Amino acid sequence: MFNYPVVIHFHRKNGDYAACSFSRKQADNVEKLYYENNFFGAKFSFTVTSQEKLENLKFSVEIDGTVKEYSVRYNYYPLLTEVWILEGDETVYYSENPAIASPYYKDQNPFAFDRAIHSASFDHHWGYQGELGYSLSDYQTSFKLWAPTATAVQVVVYENTSNDAPIWKTFNLERGNSYSYSHKYNTIGVWSLDLDENLAGKAYQYQIDFPHHQTVTRDPYTIATSPDGKRSVILSHQDRQVEGFVVKHGTEAPWRLENPCKAVICEMHIRDLTKSPTSGVAEHLRGTFLGAAQTGTVNQFGQATAFDYIKELGCNYVQLQPIFDRHKEYDEDGNVTYNWGYDPQNYNAPEPSFSSNPDDPGQVIRDLKTMVQAYHDAGIGVIMDVVYNHTFSTVDAPFQTTVPDYYYRMNPDGTFQNGTGVGNETASEHEMFRKYMIDSLLYWVQEYNIDGFRFDLMGIHDVKTMQAIRWALDEVDPCIITYGEGWDMGTGLATYDKAKKDNAYQMPNIGFFNDNQRDAVKGGEVYGAIKSGFVSGAATEPIIAKAILGSRELGSYLSPNQVLNYVEAHDNYNLHDLLATLHPDQSSDQIMRKVETATAMNLLMQGMSFMEIGQEFGRTKLIPTGEHGQLTSADRERAMNSYNAPDSVNQINWDLINERQESIDFVRQIIRLKTQTSAFSYPTYEEVYRHVFVHTAAENSGWIVYEIHGGPEHLLVVFNAKGTSLYFENAGNLEMLVTNSRSKQENVIDDTSVAVLKVLS
Repeated sequence: MFNYPVVIHFHRKNGDYAACSFSRKQADNVEKLYYENNFFGAKFSFTVTSQEKLENLKFSVEIDGTVKEYSVRYNYYPLLTEVWILEGDETVYYSENPAIASPYYKDQNPFAFDRAIHSASFDHHWGYQGELGYSLSDYQTSFKLWAPTATAVQVVVYENTSNDAPIWKTFNLERGNSYSYSHKYNTIGVWSLDLDENLAGKAYQYQIDFPHHQTVTRDPYTIATSPDGKRSVILSHQDRQVEGFVVKHGTEAPWRLENPCKAVICEMHIRDLTKSPTSGVAEHLRGTFLGAAQTGTVNQFGQATAFDYIKELGCNYVQLQPIFDRHKEYDEDGNVTYNWGYDPQNYNAPEPSFSSNPDDPGQVIRDLKTMVQAYHDAGIGVIMDVVYNHTFSTVDAPFQTTVPDYYYRMNPDGTFQNGTGVGNETASEHEMFRKYMIDSLLYWVQEYNIDGFRFDLMGIHDVKTMQAIRWALDEVDPCIITYGEGWDMGTGLATYDKAKKDNAYQMPNIGFFNDNQRDAVKGGEVYGAIKSGFVSGAATEPIIAKAILGSRELGSYLSPNQVLNYVEAHDNYNLHDLLATLHPDQSSDQIMRKVETATAMNLLMQGMSFMEIGQEFGRTKLIPTGEHGQLTSADRERAMNSYNAPDSVNQINWDLINERQESIDFVRQIIRLKTQTSAFSYPTYEEVYRHVFVHTAAENSGWIVYEIHGGPEHLLVVFNAKGTSLYFENAGNLEMLVTNSRSKQENVIDDTSVAVLKVLS
């Protein structure tokens, strides 16, 4: 059963609503509506109940025998659908401000929607570049909120940090009165309060009055939350401190690489990493920050898992799927259900469900810092997956409730632009959201010592914002890594303004996921369509040859450090599952040979390298649920996009290590070549072209040979997917360093394999 809450506002310039008859229609069901008066005119509130999901309803107004029908599109379920309709105006408005700007509104304010459609002038007048959020000292608590369109602001303080704590006290904030062309001092849009009291340990929200409505919202700059994420929490410095945790930058942070091309980044999800009993992690710590840092864990065969496994594998960075506070849903027992976390709720607060004690906001922070420090102590950098491109909700997000219609890209009818495909997209080109992104990133760097950022759907953001982010991070430490999904998203930005791969030349030192190389090596699965890559016999050798040389011809890259090579990430099928789907009749060993080969190829190309944890031992999400143990179509769909699948699908089966040790050892050796030699990580294209030469990569030949020379190493690399073995005539001049070939002959490389050989003379 689906319940759709709806509010409709209707306006007539003459104010005569008694002469109107109102009704709504859903399918063949027509229901008469009755209104209440408000500032706009007539207001209708009701709920539509349906057995199936709905797209729209019909709202009708009859005046003097003439019926006018309006189509109202439902908001994303289960969010409130609220619209404004004006007599004589054909547009149905989905926000109050564009409706008030309509010439059909009796008290029209033509500038009411300028914050969305003329943001430059709005920013020029109201922008602010000072500190926001709360600050705390021993004897004082201060609040600052940017809310230029508000008429009054109060801070509502709660007695403690629980979800349902009662109100303790309410205080009025005052609007600033200093107008300045320097936005550092331009306080006319800022509301502030200084209290001579230390409020550590209490929660708060803002109550904001606007000309025609009131909102209650958490602080956009929240750094800690109540367990459900709906209230902001005040913590002292001591509440956030962990013994042994130290923020370090520059030469004091040797785990950060000066040359990003040496990076081997291992993507992981906090819950996936240790949730399975096969992880050997203590039960109460499975799926938590502390579980992800626990040492001494083994599977049932005594083999290292989780944190210790990552250390042994040799990756020099881990990338954490979202660890900020997300929208949560709960099962029947009140437990937080699984989700990857790409549903942002509070950008600057860690996700409580990953803590050993989700009800203690301070413990959530301390657990995360403990984990970060453990990886740093192991010489491993920590990269954070950030999702500034959208919020889960616009109805109660702290942006829309604080400055309505400003932080998102809007259409003229008040709907949200939707280049993300999830209902809204943020407006990074607006001064105050650009500031927010930079402030947020710097907070994670300075508070948690984060070493890099992966930008989800980076193509939604604008080039200038990404440039500003890179400059801001460079001031802290130029070795902080930045990269993202540079897809060409359907935003309202001009083509040259999008932070997409084709515009990489405008964004030095920002990396881009290399989908050209990815598809050429492994094939792909996009929206259900399956295609083969080199390891499956596809004729993609010319593309791979370009990728070997750093992919300069596959994009607009300025240097190899803008290229992030990968063949598996959390999206779509895992590498193993794609290859098993492409080759249903092949044995497990044959599939794993392809997994090994694709993984090694990915690591041996110029640029940064990225892999998902478990990729190297054939991690699978194809978990059969059929009556007779078979895979169902639903099982396959779930494996393709497991963002909300249960733990049984997403958790890592660490027992696979026992049967895939040969594959793991091979990949470990390849990683060592990547990280401990210079041959596969030249920082400039000049050096790549001087040292790397592709001998053969003929289309449909099934094999690629290239040489690296002129530096400390003289190497020959062979990729073979020909279907037959390759024989080296002058094998006496070659020394095998690493291969996954199963051939017993020293001068033979068998099918579906990679070999790296040292040239002796």
